Amino acid sequence: MKLFLYSAIGILFVAVVVLGSTVVRLENYRYANFVGFCSDYDIKNPVERINREECLNKMQTRTHWIGHLLYALRII
Repeated sequence: MKLFLYSAIGILFVAVVVLGSTVVRLENYRYANFVGFCSDYDIKNPVERINREECLNKMQTRTHWIGHLLYALRII
């Protein structure tokens, strides 16, 4: 019984970490797009659009990942 409980807690913990990291990544992307980072690319050109997407994915908009998580959860 304890093994099942500990396994369930472990699985839920891993799920929370994976989903939290996804929320942080998506909030970073959303905020970079909202603020206008990487806006020097022409989105009508497919090659430049790919470069813009890579730029937005690499952009760091806040100083720490906790800021993204708190903003995405509407705590701040």
